[in-house]
Amino acid sequence: MYDLHTHSDFSDGVLPPEKLIEEAKAKGFTLFALTDHDTVGGIVRAAEAAARLRVPFIPGIEISAEYPCELHILGLGVDIASPSIKRLEKIQEKHRFDRNERVLKLLADAGIDAQKHLDKERRFLTKADIASAMVSERLADSVNDAFARWLRKGRPFYVPMLHPSMEDVMDVIVSAGGLPVLAHPMKMDCDHRALVKELKELGLWGIEAYYSSASSEETGYFKSLAEEFSLRVTCGSDFHGPHRPEAALGCAWEDAPELNETETLLKKRYGICPAAPTGWLFAPRRAQHTESEFQLIADRIVSDLPEELFKGLNGGIAIASRAKLHRESVPAHPLYILGEYSHGYATGAFVTLYYGSFMAVHDRKQGQAFIDEVRKVILHELRHHLEIRAGEHDLEHEDDAVIAAYVEENE
Repeated sequence: MYDLHTHSDFSDGVLPPEKLIEEAKAKGFTLFALTDHDTVGGIVRAAEAAARLRVPFIPGIEISAEYPCELHILGLGVDIASPSIKRLEKIQEKHRFDRNERVLKLLADAGIDAQKHLDKERRFLTKADIASAMVSERLADSVNDAFARWLRKGRPFYVPMLHPSMEDVMDVIVSAGGLPVLAHPMKMDCDHRALVKELKELGLWGIEAYYSSASSEETGYFKSLAEEFSLRVTCGSDFHGPHRPEAALGCAWEDAPELNETETLLKKRYGICPAAPTGWLFAPRRAQHTESEFQLIADRIVSDLPEELFKGLNGGIAIASRAKLHRESVPAHPLYILGEYSHGYATGAFVTLYYGSFMAVHDRKQGQAFIDEVRKVILHELRHHLEIRAGEHDLEHEDDAVIAAYVEENE
């Protein structure tokens, strides 16, 4: 049994990260992810507790994206030190603060002092906290009632919060080495197939077809969409705390083949392996990008480069699965084997990146560091192209001095 969608008190959950891990241990989870809203602040504490209690754990985040209806995307396995994640945290913290201040002002203008009921020590003030304050003010019977009567879209005290675009959210997750998963799509009132198709083109990895409130028909429908678009199926409770018994830890899990396959893939990707006789050993390592993710990263880098660099190229960047076949290629020379500018072929000039060779050298890199290395190799090979266009370079390979300088620089 596992759960890939949970929240701690670092966002709008009520339990600290350590307590979540203890609950996961008590339930015998074989995999667990913490996915707080717009923050990875609780990940370090959760990971430390998971290592101590031997709970298989992967870091995560849940990010809201701008869309006609509420769109949430999970990022599984993100590098919490990624600059893109850090930027998102700061931006969304400000947006949330501004939204909450506007809601509280609307309430104050209506003669409702919700401030006095708020916990000033709480790290992450949410609309649920404001809803709870409204219950204390006897304006609602429950938090859900407060949302339904006062705080939802179209209600008197509704204030929208700014969110990044769908494209930006996907970029943040992918650049942080994470796997984007569409969260609780059954809660969305939209053309689901069109949404999944668009997200797939942006790098979507999975769909949360098994969810705490999903009916069997809904689960079946989103499993079929996952199959149609070659996506993985995940499960998540969206646990926030014992005050929401309908979303208990692990409640979305079923012993289904597609969920078992997802678990196996995630454990392999994040280095979680069996260690008899004491059970599962959490042995974290950096994720290795798949060839399709590698292609997606290269395409995004290329899209940001000046068109002038690509004049005369036919096809731009090509990804080859095999290692570079030239006899001069040796693993001791990283840049030398990772890419080449090819020319003189019937199909014209192009730049080739060798996925196998690249990952053999850089499989420990993740997030922005990985992207920077891909960009470095692409620019290196484009320099060859420009030199050949100018008649200043007629060699297929770097000389030994250039190789030595690169190796020394990157050791």
